[in-house]
Amino acid sequence: MTIDYDAYEIVVGLEVHAQLLTQTKLFCGIAPAWGEPNTHVKPRHLGHPGSLPKLNRKAIEFRY
Repeated sequence: MTIDYDAYEIVVGLEVHAQLLTQTKLFCGIAPAWGEPNTHVKPRHLGHPGSLPKLNRKAIEFRY
């Protein structure tokens, strides 16, 4: 059995974690407390279809 490598496409994804110098998270108004994973979230920020995050204005101001 031979493998037809031309039939496949390589897709590479990256997941980046960064700690911001803001009082809240990048896409919600919750404080970025460290501790138990997935406890500092709101239902709106879980990425459900139709939900839109609210961007942290201070993080954008830090960019400039």
